[in-house]
Amino acid sequence: MYKKRDFSEILSSELVSVTGGIISGTLLAIFTDRLFLLPGLLILLPGFLELQNASSGSLAARLGSELHTRRIRPGKKSRLITENKMASFILFFLVSLILGVTTYLLTFFIFNKNYPTLLLVPLLAAIISSILLFPLTIRFTLWLYKHHHDPDNVMGPFITSLGDIEGVLSILVVLIILT
Repeated sequence: MYKKRDFSEILSSELVSVTGGIISGTLLAIFTDRLFLLPGLLILLPGFLELQNASSGSLAARLGSELHTRRIRPGKKSRLITENKMASFILFFLVSLILGVTTYLLTFFIFNKNYPTLLLVPLLAAIISSILLFPLTIRFTLWLYKHHHDPDNVMGPFITSLGDIEGVLSILVVLIILT
């Protein structure tokens, strides 16, 4: 029985992931003209999306471990949840800063273009995306566990999908604000 349930959980979450990839790719295709306004953004985009998915995926994995070991319970406030959320945000923000500096330097030295805006794009996009993505990650992980699903089977593909869509949207919002 568990194998059949695990298979259906994993299959459905992978279908969500594929759908999310199609949606985020479509968003990128629609707004390609916005992406070309700031040279070097195509250097930034894959790293930012991977960083966002890794941060939120590790948050979901830590919460899943805490739930399985019964250190936290769904529906109850926990200091561990707050600490994990803050650690993920700080890590996401600091690595976004490093990503922005790296993108700026690569654009400056390889393409001989000076765009200091490239330093702000990942930082502002990290703030925008973490406001939405981290609470959704926490709530959905707790909801899955409460309804007797294994968050380890579902959250990886779900967060990847949601993170890609939300990451592309947050970068587009920052580009609209800055340009």
